[in-house]
Parts: sequence; structure tokens; C-alpha cells
Amino acid sequence: MSSRQARPTAADTETDTVHSETRALYPLLPGQLTLHRTLQETPEVMTSLWMSYRVDGPLDVSAFVDAVRSTVARHAGLRIGVTTQDGAPVQWVRPMPDQHPIVTLTQVTANDTEQFTRYVRAVLATDLRHTFDLAVEYPFIIRLLRFSPTLHAAIGVFSALAVDATARMTVVREIWDTYFGRPPGTEPKDADYLAAVTSRAAAATTGRSRAVSAYWRRRAPWLPPRCQFLPGIGGPATPTARTELLPVVGPEWEALRRRWQASGFTTAQWLLAVFAATVFLVTPQDRIAVSMRLNGRRHAERGIVGMFDVTVPVVLDRPARPADLLVQVRREQLAATSRRDVSPQVLDEMWAATARRLGHPVHRTLLMTYLEDTADLHPSGRAPDTAGLDPSGRAPVAIERGAYTPGFQRIADGLRIAVNERPDGLRIRLTVDGGTMSQESFTRFVTAFRARLDGDDSGRVAAAPAGAPALAPLRAPDGAVLLVVDLAEVTAALERQPEVTSATAAVEIADDGGSRVAAEVRAGGVPVTADDLADRVRATLAHRPYLAVPGRISVGHDSASGDRPEALLRDGVG
Repeated sequence: MSSRQARPTAADTETDTVHSETRALYPLLPGQLTLHRTLQETPEVMTSLWMSYRVDGPLDVSAFVDAVRSTVARHAGLRIGVTTQDGAPVQWVRPMPDQHPIVTLTQVTANDTEQFTRYVRAVLATDLRHTFDLAVEYPFIIRLLRFSPTLHAAIGVFSALAVDATARMTVVREIWDTYFGRPPGTEPKDADYLAAVTSRAAAATTGRSRAVSAYWRRRAPWLPPRCQFLPGIGGPATPTARTELLPVVGPEWEALRRRWQASGFTTAQWLLAVFAATVFLVTPQDRIAVSMRLNGRRHAERGIVGMFDVTVPVVLDRPARPADLLVQVRREQLAATSRRDVSPQVLDEMWAATARRLGHPVHRTLLMTYLEDTADLHPSGRAPDTAGLDPSGRAPVAIERGAYTPGFQRIADGLRIAVNERPDGLRIRLTVDGGTMSQESFTRFVTAFRARLDGDDSGRVAAAPAGAPALAPLRAPDGAVLLVVDLAEVTAALERQPEVTSATAAVEIADDGGSRVAAEVRAGGVPVTADDLADRVRATLAHRPYLAVPGRISVGHDSASGDRPEALLRDGVG
């Protein structure tokens, strides 16, 4: 096999060789800003989006490349660069690349179509592992791999800083619509994308924005910092994620959709309720927070390609009856959706208050993504068209979406549900990392989820095994369990400190009405402060879901001059 074209970099255009200070620089969108920080802190996290199509028939390669070029030219979001200025991330829009075509063309030598398929999947998996450097690269890799004149694979990977799931649907649809002679009727301009970017920055100072910020700040500190699972649920860490695809199609989908529509609740609300109900089977907590990824576009921005997704928590309490959860989901989802225009800084402040109050770091354990998938639909809304005449008038060309699912499974940290709703049904994917759930636990979870999807609310996934640690609940003022703590583990973490001769951890009620961990510590002759001890315990929290930093540490020093008690009331709690 041989690669005949290289993918473009910023160096392919003369304009991009100038220094950043001569470019027009713009702030990042809220979702971009959050993701940029995540990638800076954990660059190993893979967030890229991808596409794959099998193309049967005499594909007109030039027409396909022209369709891609036309789509990239139409959308500024596919040409952004990202850098930093004065320590803050900023973006700019590049011109089209001049020196190289934007599609990498490869002739693949394979013995048969099965070997070709394996090769395509391997290439796609490699591209998914690619870390985009948007200071010098365009935010996409698109390849056309040729097995024969009548069999091609069209694959692509997009940086999540530039393209969200909705944008990917727009890009894919426009590429094929243009190829099949149905170019979009309107022409987006770079100014449309830039106007959306600048309007977000301007909106941050409005009264509406201040009200939204106040709403989220009020949610703290009585939020669970993470979802904890019952002891014995987890398993050994694995290099790949455990994943299960649950398609709901045909008569099953029609019956399910009729039942859900008759209830007056949306598909997304039903699925979130089913997911939450199953999670409540495997957690000792009475309150969970599902991070829900939402499309942040306004009505006028529907056709703009970019990273507009925002992630906000939908907070749910354990219901007295299964039916109560659905009502609660609708209320909380609508509240979160109507306040999705919130700055990342405000959400950071909200979660920081939670972490301070409960002494445990924030971890987005639960994540839901729901998408009404229209990638194969024309903007007019007509049904998918997966075959059409080649523009040159030759025999029909058929395209099969998703034919080359990559063999590389991205690692999921926590429990995820991703849902694609298409006209012909649902594609539900549940994913979890090995440390969160063993294969046996995950299989039981999937079975329970599927049963609830079918309307069966009975049964449990698992109970805490014999010999499990005794876990003490930390409660909100209303009595809801927000976190459970292994007090023996807290005591051991304190007693491991060389200055400590003895320690005792317990749960106490603070002045704000909620409970917290408190510790009484005896130290030897070497002085140690409560702040020092809290910092040392905090440094050991990673991968220890039942450990928490005491909200109050009282230190008594043993010395010749007698005890010198010192109490720590951190962050005004107590």
C-alpha cells in the first residue's frame, strides 16, 4: 500500500506562517474551554469523533475530494487553530490549505475484502489515538482507502475541540449530499461561526447569565462529588473498556416508542430515568449526578459546525416509587437544559464547594450522551439515501455507514451511556472501565438496564459482599446520603503519618445541618498542623472511593509542655 497524499498542516498555507499576534484571535466557546483544560490535564484522554463508510461501486475520487473540500471551505469550524495568549487559550480561523489536498488517498494491497476491512479498522484506530496539535494542524484527518475500482473506504477523525456530535452529522451529510449532486442551499460564512463565538463572550455579562450562575452556585454544597458503587462491584483495571451495544429496532422500537409517547415524556427522559434507576441498584447513595452532554446551539446556530456541546449535571434523588423518578428526571433535565449557558468557571466553583464540604474530589462518574442522529438525512428531512448515481453518470454507488468500526476501544473512566436515536430505532451503548465494574457486575448491570427498558422494575444487580467494609453515610440536611466513607480507612490514612501516634475518625453534624467526617489526632513530639494532615490525606485520595478528608481535624500534641490542641475548621465549614 502507498499513501499518495499527506494530510494538511498549518504550514501548508502562507497565512499560517505569520505570528499569532497578527491573526484575529477569539475566545473559546464554553465547551471548548472545558475540553481544552481536560486535555491539558489528562492528554491521554481520547475524545476525537470519527466516521467510516464503505463505498461500493465506481466512486469518482475527484468528485469525493471536491465534496470534502467544499464542505471544509463552507465551515470555519473545520479550519480553526488553537493556541494560548497571555496564558489563556484562544482560537482563530485558517484559510483553506494550498499545497496539499485535504483527503489522504491510499491504495491498499490486500488479499481479500476481509483483510482490507481489518486494515481500515487499524488505520482508523491509529488516527483515533492521534493527539491533534491545533497550533499547527487542521482539526481533521480524512482518508479514502482504495481496495479496487469498485470498493473504497472513506474514514475520518475530527478533533473534539472543533467538532461536536451534531457538527459531525452536518459535515458527513454535506459531504455525501454534495457528492450526490445535492449541495446545501445556504452558504455559511466564517463570520457566522465567529459571531457565535463572540456572542457567548458578550452574554457572560448579562443579567440572564448572572441568574444562571446563581442557580448553579446554589446547588452546592449538597451534591454528590462522585457516584460510589457498592463494595465488590469493581474489578481489576483493564487496558480497554467494557462495552455493550443494545440496539432497539423494528417492532420492538415501534412498541417502545408508542408507549413512551403515550406517557408524555421524551425518549431522552425515559432513557435517563432507566439509566438512573439501574444505577440506584448499585450505589449506596441517595443522590446521584449524571453529567449530561447537551447541544448548546441557539436556534440561529443550528447549521454551524463547531464544538457547542456543554456538559451540565442532572441531579436525581432515589425515588420512593419508580414512577416518581421519571417525573423528577423531566423536572431536573428541563432545569439543567434551560440553564446550560453557564461558564465553566461557575461549574468549577460549584463542584469545588462540594469537594470542600464532603472532603472528596469531584469525579464525573456518570455521563449520558443523547443524539437525534440525522447524519444520513437531507436538511429537508427526507429519509436516508444510501445509494445514488455517480456524478459522472456511471453505475450507482452505494455507501454503508459505520462499516469500519475501529478495533481500538477507548478507555472509559466511569460509567457511560451513549444513545443515538435514528428514524429506524435506538443504538444504546453502555461503557465502563474495569476498575469501576468487573465483567460479571457489568453483565448484571446491562441485564438489569435491559429489563427496565422493557418495563420490568423488579430485581437488584448486587448486594455488598460479606466482609465488605463498614461505610458511614454523609448526609445533606434533608437526610439524603451524598457519600459513604470508610472511617477505618480515614483513621489508617491519618495514623500512617509519622508524627501521629493515634487517630480516631467519626461522623458529626456540622452547624449547617449536614454531616461530615471529623478526626481527633494525637501527635508526638514533632509538630504537625491540621492543615498538613489534611493535605497528606488529600494526596492519597486517587482510586480510593471510600476515603475522604476530614472536614474537621483536632490535633493534640504530646510534649513536655503538655498538650497543645489545634482544631481545623476548613473553608468555613462547621
